[in-house]
Amino acid sequence: MKTRGRLPNLTQYERLGIDCEFNLADGHAHQFQDRVQQLIIQQLPLLFSESERHSQWDLEQEFQRRFYGLAGQSTAIDRPHTLLCQSASMSIDLVAAFLSARGTPVGLLQPCFDNLSGILRRRGAALRPVAERELTGPGLERLLGPSGPGALFLTLPNNPTGFALSEPEFVHLVQRCAATRTLVVVDWTFRFYGDYERWDQYAILERSGVSYLCVEDTGKTWPTLEMKCSILATSRDLHESLYELHNDMLLNVSPFVLHLMSRYLEDSGRRGLEATVRRLVRRNRAVLRRTLAGTVLAPAQPAPTISVEWTHIISPTLTALDVVRLLGEAGVGILPGDHFYWDDPAIGSRYVRFALARDPAVFAAACARMRAVLIADSLPQRTGAA
Repeated sequence: MKTRGRLPNLTQYERLGIDCEFNLADGHAHQFQDRVQQLIIQQLPLLFSESERHSQWDLEQEFQRRFYGLAGQSTAIDRPHTLLCQSASMSIDLVAAFLSARGTPVGLLQPCFDNLSGILRRRGAALRPVAERELTGPGLERLLGPSGPGALFLTLPNNPTGFALSEPEFVHLVQRCAATRTLVVVDWTFRFYGDYERWDQYAILERSGVSYLCVEDTGKTWPTLEMKCSILATSRDLHESLYELHNDMLLNVSPFVLHLMSRYLEDSGRRGLEATVRRLVRRNRAVLRRTLAGTVLAPAQPAPTISVEWTHIISPTLTALDVVRLLGEAGVGILPGDHFYWDDPAIGSRYVRFALARDPAVFAAACARMRAVLIADSLPQRTGAA
């Protein structure tokens, strides 16, 4: 993983990470199939044949029903105001096009993955950073005051920090947005790594009367080699406008992909999210934290559940780009923190991010490789000489 200075965005670092011996860069699900999931893969010819015989409508409805059922969002299971996209990035691009066409100033969470700011800016949206601490308590009242943004764009749980809102906090935020006529946009693409299935966010949104757009996705959760589906859910008042934008970009998501993803959702519904999604991430996080003990890196958060680990650089002589380069030379791809702070990269230069949704044996081997680099006595001198 060789870089020439600072790359323009995180996706370019992810692309380099793919070519590393150990790719801990992108947050997509790259763990191997477990024993039960292998049975789904063995049925691929049958699933393909079934996809040809079922109607698109039926496959779409089954996917939505299983997705929202697993997510604990009973209010959304049969709701008509949803649009299916091939990826979360496509859904976000539709949101960006809509906001830009309306000239809506957007308050965007910081830190967050920088493709959010990149897509919004490319569409011409005016952005202002919103810190996690501003989403609760007195900070929220100031944020949504008379000079507040027209739209508030959040990621829950947040990538990279794992920040999440409790049910009372989310209720208060949504009610405040409704009172100030602030459009709520929520990226829920890591939702299955939190505990959001315990309460119905869509019921809260609907009861409040707020205008909202929600982005859902399967790509961060199940290891389907980038076959995935995103849901863009809208409040009733926004659906027609988003529907027209969606028509310009996409006819439909592949029926085979919908049918395949429904089988993964069905399996997780039967065996539970703990067995199929969360246990592996928790195990890899524990291995990583043991690996980092006594090195130049330390966990930045107490106990997040999201499938990435946000780490602080302890050494005053190292930056995020230094650590990314050193580990890249050792065959381990990770992400620098500066791009997550899309409005103030200097803050993020003290952090790096590791992806955890990987096969445990592969992840353990990557950690062994990393520790040999990160505890080297000559590490600061090696970095300074580069």
